[in-house]
Amino acid sequence: MPRPPQISADDVTDALIRVVVDRGLDAVSIRTVAQEAGVSIGAVQHYFATKDDLLLAAYTRAIDQVVARAASLPTEPHAYVRALLRELLPLDPQREAELRVALAFTARSVHSPRLAELYEAGYRALVDAVAAVLGAEAAIEAVAVADGLAWHALCAPGVLSPDTAAAVLEAYLTRVTT
Repeated sequence: MPRPPQISADDVTDALIRVVVDRGLDAVSIRTVAQEAGVSIGAVQHYFATKDDLLLAAYTRAIDQVVARAASLPTEPHAYVRALLRELLPLDPQREAELRVALAFTARSVHSPRLAELYEAGYRALVDAVAAVLGAEAAIEAVAVADGLAWHALCAPGVLSPDTAAAVLEAYLTRVTT
C-alpha cells in the first residue's frame, strides 16, 4: 500500500491561503483545503481539527509575514511609519494575497472571538507602532487612512489603483508629518 504524502501544518496553511486568495473564504472547508494540498481530509485534520483552527492559522500567518517584513523596514521614525503603512497596500502579489486573507478574516472576526482577539492584538500593535512616532490620535487616523486605501485598492482597483493608493498615502503622510 502506498504511503500517504507527507505534509506539514505549514503546507496545509499554505493550501488554505491559496483557497482563500483564489476562491474566497466561502470556499474554505476541510475538504477543499485537503484537495488543494493534495492530501486526505484526515491529513488536514491531523493538524487542524476544525475550520476555525485552519482559519486562525492562516490569519496568524498573514500577520506574521507583515511583522517579519516590518523588522527590516527603515529605522528613521517617519520613514518607518511610511514603510509600515505601505505594507498594508496591495502593491505586489504577496501583499495582495495577504490583504485578501486579512479582508476575509476581518469580516469573520466579527463573529469569532478567537479571530477577533487576534485582529485586536494586530490592530493594537500597528497603532502602537505608528503612535510611537505620530502620537495616539494621529496613529488611529493614519492606520484608518491606510486601511481604507488598501481595501479600496483591492476591491475596486479600476477606481483606485494600488499605485494611486500609495501616492495618496504618501501625500497624506507628508501633510501629517510636516
